[in-house]
Amino acid sequence: MKVTLVQSTPNPEEHIGLLAGICYGKTGEQSPEQCIKRAEHCVTKGHLSTLRFAHATFLVEDISRICSHQFVRSKHLDFLQRSQRYCNEGEVAMVTPEVIRFNAVERHLIEARDLYKQLIAEGVKKEDARFILPQGTTTELLVVGNFQAWYDFIKLRSGKEVQWEIREVAHEINQQLHGIAPNVFVELD
Repeated sequence: MKVTLVQSTPNPEEHIGLLAGICYGKTGEQSPEQCIKRAEHCVTKGHLSTLRFAHATFLVEDISRICSHQFVRSKHLDFLQRSQRYCNEGEVAMVTPEVIRFNAVERHLIEARDLYKQLIAEGVKKEDARFILPQGTTTELLVVGNFQAWYDFIKLRSGKEVQWEIREVAHEINQQLHGIAPNVFVELD
């Protein structure tokens, strides 16, 4: 799994705090420190709608289709995903959980990929050949969201009870957001 921050609102905490000033009758000239303090106050007090005014876009690579199915259920994030309809998936990797990583499973994955390649070679369209690919086939997504949507995603997908792969994605996204907005996104255990 690889997560790359592609783009974000410059000085996001300052930006959030500046715009949140309208809620508190504080508009006009304000120092960056005042704005950051206000953004932190908004998060502490649960005034999370102010987070909608900062955005981040991530490229998430080498996750399974299973993980992507969980990810796209985050309805306040927007996604572009690698298309199995248009892309040749004959050489993509597979994500295999440690608990089922043994010879029979590995053979099954190789056979499925080989059958996919054979179908393509025989002229079957990629959109039809993809039906035999395992759900562990890797994919990539571009994901954009405002900070409130990211905050909600991380809260829902970072707990110990959450499936391991999507939890790793949530933790990595949180770590990168913490790097640019440490008063909004706290470090996770």
